[in-house]
Amino acid sequence: MKKKISIVGIQTIPTSDKQANLANALELADEAFETYKHVDMLVLPEYFYNVVPRSEVDLVGAYPDEVKEAFAERAKKHSCHIIAGTVANRKEDGCVYNTAIMFDRKGDVVGEYSKTHLFDVLDAIGGVKESDFIARGENLTVIDTDFGKVGIIICYDIRFPELARTLALKGVKYLFVPSAFFSPRGDHWQDILRVTALQNSMYVMGVNLFGKLNETSAFCGRSLIADPWGVAVATASDKAGIIQAYIDIDYADTIANTVGTFHNRVPSLYDI
Repeated sequence: MKKKISIVGIQTIPTSDKQANLANALELADEAFETYKHVDMLVLPEYFYNVVPRSEVDLVGAYPDEVKEAFAERAKKHSCHIIAGTVANRKEDGCVYNTAIMFDRKGDVVGEYSKTHLFDVLDAIGGVKESDFIARGENLTVIDTDFGKVGIIICYDIRFPELARTLALKGVKYLFVPSAFFSPRGDHWQDILRVTALQNSMYVMGVNLFGKLNETSAFCGRSLIADPWGVAVATASDKAGIIQAYIDIDYADTIANTVGTFHNRVPSLYDI
């Protein structure tokens, strides 16, 4: 039998209370570890800890130790990779970034990614552009694991196919997408996740917030795991909860070879 891994997404409901948000996320994470016994990758949503209003951005400090310590402990205890959603944090250059960090099975931080495509459209957060208070990241992230290469992108990044394709060409087989994707565009969210998986012969897991934070910010939930055929193999209901799938680590290569997504490319024609 081919080796399989277990991947889990935690869909949370945001509040303005950071400690309550962290406690709720940890409760669901612990439930997942208890339910599934063995988990290879656990992922949380974008801004699961602190959805930062523009008016409070000056209060944002370095990446909080309480988040690092809580997930490092669980990664080590359960021998699990963890992508701790994203957290707004101030780096040494004085700017605030929207950053996901990843822990390995020993609880060590093995990579991080700061969002590169900032949400500056549609007046979806009361006319405030994300770039008004969040600095754009400058680097892609590919992390080697014992089951293959992992890529991380964040929410609005999923609308830019060049990004996922670039990661696929770097050998990424598993793309994880912590998100705070707005309601009511749940059809866009789930369709883009599935199409990204299909076009790049990779597993894609989008882990979203759900619920209404305030009058201008409501999130559509509907977290989803798509296989390399673009088939949704797990989806979340409209509530806080857990999605999980056992996935075949050889399947992405099998599909890529079946449909010729990569070896039939004609790069000389592409101006990207």
